Amino acid sequence: MTRRAVVTLAAMLGMFLSGVDQTAVGTAMPTIVGALGGLALYSWVFAAYQIAFVVMTPIAGKFADLYGRKHMYLAGILVFVGASVVCGFARSMGALVAFRFVQGIGGGAILPIALTIVADLYPLEQRLKVQGIFSATWGIASIVGPVLGGFLTDHVSWRWIFFINLPAGLVTILILVAFFKEPPVSRAGAIDYAGIGLVSASVTVLLLLLFWGGGAFPWWSPQAAALAASSAALLLLFVRVEQRSPHPFLPFNLFHNPLVAVGCVGGFLLGVGLFGTVAYVPLLVQGVMGTSATVAGATLIPFSAVWAVGSFIGGRAALRVGFRPVIITGMSLNACGFALLTLLSARNGPWSVVAIMGVLGLGMGMTGTMFIIAMQNAVERPLRGLVTSINVFSRNVGSAIGVSVQGAVLIAILEARLRALAGQTRLGLPPLVDPQVVLDPAVQRHLTPGAHEALRLALAHAVHGTFFVGLTLTVLGLATVIAFMPRGSVYAHAHAAALEGLPAD
Repeated sequence: MTRRAVVTLAAMLGMFLSGVDQTAVGTAMPTIVGALGGLALYSWVFAAYQIAFVVMTPIAGKFADLYGRKHMYLAGILVFVGASVVCGFARSMGALVAFRFVQGIGGGAILPIALTIVADLYPLEQRLKVQGIFSATWGIASIVGPVLGGFLTDHVSWRWIFFINLPAGLVTILILVAFFKEPPVSRAGAIDYAGIGLVSASVTVLLLLLFWGGGAFPWWSPQAAALAASSAALLLLFVRVEQRSPHPFLPFNLFHNPLVAVGCVGGFLLGVGLFGTVAYVPLLVQGVMGTSATVAGATLIPFSAVWAVGSFIGGRAALRVGFRPVIITGMSLNACGFALLTLLSARNGPWSVVAIMGVLGLGMGMTGTMFIIAMQNAVERPLRGLVTSINVFSRNVGSAIGVSVQGAVLIAILEARLRALAGQTRLGLPPLVDPQVVLDPAVQRHLTPGAHEALRLALAHAVHGTFFVGLTLTVLGLATVIAFMPRGSVYAHAHAAALEGLPAD
């Protein structure tokens, strides 16, 4: 096995660890709360990790360009593994939240730098093929995570969900130290700490708004308005600082390149529409179709599994026809998938959802991965880490916004439907109906069959509203690609450095 192949496997292992951890923890959380207490901090175990992950992503990408991929990837793995160990030793929910925040910092460095390492190691033609394997790694991790988390929680201890990262992380570190050799990196100019601080603060405030909005306070409230205004003000200040900085954290002239601009906007719209919608598919399967939580979760497996197939097909097709036709095809598949989701009802079974999630996974593989490669393809090597992290960052921010916006749409439609149903005394509904009644078995046992069916229809209309939002955003993304994505082969718009990789050994 060549040195390049060994380094590729190490990068994939790091991504796999990060992907498994994010999904395994969710499975174990009820047991963790039972052991540590602190139910009020339940959601912060996820929020702390996600905030740190999103904020760290562009910083890690920029620093990888300045100091080298190897140093930053090793730093990310060390932080991630070290935080995993202390998470396993946590004795309170407060400590676990703090350690998860640190773990998110490491995780935010792993994903974008792993993708950048692949871009450096392989010339364009091979990169289009290898990125499909990386997509498969992330997809497999999202499937293995819940299973592994449940097994360790039930048969060993929830703490081993975190401890298991240690041996795998050490193997990754040893491989990278021994085999990964990269050209010397010459850092020019000062680091734009002001820009880094302002964009980090703006994103953190935005994520706090998305996390608290609709729960801790209403969306239309002074608290929400204050957080939104603060995030916007920090963002505007960031733009002004960057325009005046001799060495900006984010050079805005990058977006003069249409591949970079479309890749960034497309990644954001994919995050808002696709990932936000996928979060509510289990609600349709469980609440409307009346299946178990296990079946509802299983319907998402094709999305992750077929994603890898879409990346594989898209990479090979792009070599023949270019990025534009492949991405348009993928976005069209996503639009078809969303349109089909809006037609689902209680009469459809879970297998209908499985088929549609396969269509969405295929579309995502042909768009998400191609956006990243197109952006990497368009810039010189010293900017590759930054553009990769920009795409990952925009997709994650879009995902957080999508879940919140579509959640607000769902609650608004559901509450309106339930208020209308509350006046129909023949249904036997309680006088005060909370949206949570739709999935609460204790309350549903006291409902008449007519009331139960009315509630199920109300939930179906509400979930369809979230799917329609996803469809609208996907069509907007498709229109953006058609209007602004340049035509031509993958070589026509490539920077010279994108066509070459590091020596194999």
